[in-house]
Amino acid sequence: MSGRARPSLFDIIFTIWALVVPIGFGYRLVNSDGDMARHIRLGEVILDQRALPGVDLFSHTMAGKPFIAFEWGSEVLYALAYRIAGLVGVVTLSGLTLALAYAFVARFLVRRGGDPLLAYLVSMAVAVLSAAHWLARPHLFTMLLVVVLLELMVRPQRKLWHYVPLFVVWANLHGGFFYGCITLVLYALGELAEAWLVLGDARREWLARARHHLAAAGIGLLASLLNPNGWHLLAHVAGFFGNSAILALTQEFMSPDFHTVNGKIFLAVLLAVVGSLALSRRRPPLPTLLIVLANVAFALISQRNIELFALVALPLVALHLDAEWRALPVLRRAKEVFQLEHEGSYSGVGAAIAAVLLVALGLAGGRVAGFEVIPARFDPKVFPVAAVAKARADRLQGRMYNNFIWGGYLVLEWPEQRIFIDGATDFYGEELFKDYIRVNTLDPGWREILDRWKVNMALIPPQSRLAHELVRDREWQIWYCDSTATILLAPDTTRPGGRGTESDLGRCGS
Repeated sequence: MSGRARPSLFDIIFTIWALVVPIGFGYRLVNSDGDMARHIRLGEVILDQRALPGVDLFSHTMAGKPFIAFEWGSEVLYALAYRIAGLVGVVTLSGLTLALAYAFVARFLVRRGGDPLLAYLVSMAVAVLSAAHWLARPHLFTMLLVVVLLELMVRPQRKLWHYVPLFVVWANLHGGFFYGCITLVLYALGELAEAWLVLGDARREWLARARHHLAAAGIGLLASLLNPNGWHLLAHVAGFFGNSAILALTQEFMSPDFHTVNGKIFLAVLLAVVGSLALSRRRPPLPTLLIVLANVAFALISQRNIELFALVALPLVALHLDAEWRALPVLRRAKEVFQLEHEGSYSGVGAAIAAVLLVALGLAGGRVAGFEVIPARFDPKVFPVAAVAKARADRLQGRMYNNFIWGGYLVLEWPEQRIFIDGATDFYGEELFKDYIRVNTLDPGWREILDRWKVNMALIPPQSRLAHELVRDREWQIWYCDSTATILLAPDTTRPGGRGTESDLGRCGS
């Protein structure tokens, strides 16, 4: 086989993750929480109306309140994938996005003369670190676009206008564009610090780079205004970080737990980075050091930022350590093999073939010869599948209090019914989120909250304390119950059937 016919490192890494993510993690992509379903439903509304919704359409608690569809682009993409191939289409789109992101990490390193084996190992480490957040949600597009930003950022000879399409697309897909602007500013501050340490031509060079990246940050911020919501998008994204109660109680915004497997992996990588920089004979450039320090801080504050640490900080550290890595006597033969295979390889063809095959598999419903290859369906043990089917068949309606995690699922699968709350906490705000928590934990005043919102139906897990407390109340009855979900009704929504007792609830929840 000729050298030019060999697949490149980009092709190899893309193919690996384009297969591993949908086939090995398709179930997890769609069943980790209900947010994905909400994004699909919003995308379908946008496609049907050919316009962005300006008010809330899904809840009775915020009905008619102004709403900003700030991730509308990714929601339309997910909705299109869903219309074409159902949940398998959503998983396929997610797999392609992640595979492209990890392949771009390797491409970034080898294009700058990095050792191919090191590029391969770093891209794998990035994938493992970010795997905890493999969820079919808009943030996957930020995982891809942040690597594109890295490509532009470390090559200051790039034209400034190149940042315009990047940030226009990014701002219409996910709020992570704000992180992109912050990264450019941090990089520029590092360059200003380098200019302060040197004299002559070197200072002028560093100052020119700093001006370039500060201008790029400004251009990126201005370009992000090219969205249907205008400046309201920036205010919405920035305002979310002021919701302290939501941030404190949402798992993905909490600091990493170093007693978990994911936390231990992050800790190991973090220690490896610190040790490698400490043992390096050369100090890292200050722009690189500032980016690493900032992303370490971001990741320690919120585990959701670990993926950004992996995608941005790790490639920059690897680029700095490349020469010393090459000089190490370990893995010498493997380095030679990877280098030899990389030389003369042709990039893109293998990845294109893998992408076509994955899309074909998605269009086939994720099945080959009747065998399910891509597991992509809502798990009835995770979501109230049977309860919703029964309620829709009987045309049940009411003012619902629902399990938080199920909110997005209900928006998609029970569109006739308005919900109490879902994962869009940036929209619902702290007060409603606190109301949900008070009821769920039976804090003092929880009955008054249900009365204030005129709740007469509850869709909650049968094992929950709330379900048992409501069943003890003679005014509520069990309308439906299985091991995943129970529907409880107040008198004004009662349907034929017995009231049920707490023992009945215990039996269906077992």
